[in-house]
Amino acid sequence: MINQVDKIIIGLVSVPVMNELHLSPSQWGLVGSSFYLFFTLTSILLGGMADSKNTKKMFIWLSMIWLTVQFATPFVSSLSLLVLTRIILGAGEGPAAAVATAMLGKWFPKEKHGIGYAAILFGTMIGPAIASPLLISLTDQYGWRSAFIAMGIVGLIWVVFWQFFGKESPQEIGLPSFDQEEQHSSNLAKLSWRQFLPHLFSKNFVFVALSGACAYFLVAIQVIWYPVYFTKIQHFDSQLLKLAVALPFLFAAISQIGFAMLSDRLYRKTRDIRKARVNLAGLSMVLSALCIFLGSVVNSSALSILFLTLAPGLGMLVLSIGPAVLIELFSAQNIGKAQGMYIALANTGSMIAPLVFGFIIHYAATEAIGYRYGFQVASLVMFVIGLFFWVVVRPANQSHTPIKADKKVSI
Repeated sequence: MINQVDKIIIGLVSVPVMNELHLSPSQWGLVGSSFYLFFTLTSILLGGMADSKNTKKMFIWLSMIWLTVQFATPFVSSLSLLVLTRIILGAGEGPAAAVATAMLGKWFPKEKHGIGYAAILFGTMIGPAIASPLLISLTDQYGWRSAFIAMGIVGLIWVVFWQFFGKESPQEIGLPSFDQEEQHSSNLAKLSWRQFLPHLFSKNFVFVALSGACAYFLVAIQVIWYPVYFTKIQHFDSQLLKLAVALPFLFAAISQIGFAMLSDRLYRKTRDIRKARVNLAGLSMVLSALCIFLGSVVNSSALSILFLTLAPGLGMLVLSIGPAVLIELFSAQNIGKAQGMYIALANTGSMIAPLVFGFIIHYAATEAIGYRYGFQVASLVMFVIGLFFWVVVRPANQSHTPIKADKKVSI
């Protein structure tokens, strides 16, 4: 929750920051993309370390970077300084998903990986859904800098609680670690980076990564451009803006949990990754593309909010199903590397999206036309990649032993 809110604050304060620093749409696109400059590198390097290092301690160091940047951002006074803070924050947030996935393998059995990762993504969606209206109100009353200070304080409180109550694995509370149980049946031993890289050129991994890039393309548009679009083009007041910004995150949070539970249920019944994971994610991406397109052409504000609310929630479903597929493809000893590479490659979508969107808006006849073209480009990308993912990804079903009826996870 905190990780994602730290990331999206910049979008919530976009209009006052752009006005104060006199930034054009293309410059604002640069601010959005700069976050991902070192995000990819640290995701690969530190994500791979999560396979063998203490993930609890890794989270402490990463979160220290997040909160430090939040406290530093209120002092920026130029485009270059703002870009610098985004680069540092991106470097600190890059490994978070890989570290979380490495922990996931210890706490959940394979048939619970869908709901386990969806729970993590639920936090990334429900956090902004709760925080966005509060931070917008804080910005209206005390200026945009107050939002960063508030999240810095929240991050500091979390670090203290995590230090005392966070656990590295179930073994610390007297329970078995699931990655230890599954290592014996794994068909892929722990590999070095040199041995591991050829496995990333399989069509399954390539198209899972492309689908993730497509989803992150949409996430970046939502975070960086939704607030500006609803303010400048739709002319929403503060109350309506809160609703328009929070609802997509709320729907995404609910859909992640609901669809992940459905996916896990199908997996338990069929033991077929394609039926349980791939078909569901492929269909949701196609529906997301349709919603983006409709949201860009309707004239009604209510319908615009509706379709642009549904689009991210449907499009981001692959972000929980994709890692569940990867856990099936790679052993617990290598999932940190696999997830690190997945996040690194997928986030190229986040790096490209703000620049592409800003470029389209900057050179369109009007800003309104630019936003419409930008949304339609996103719709086309989501539709094409979604269809390819749906058709091409065909993981081989693993020959696991049947799931015991009494196998439960205590959360």
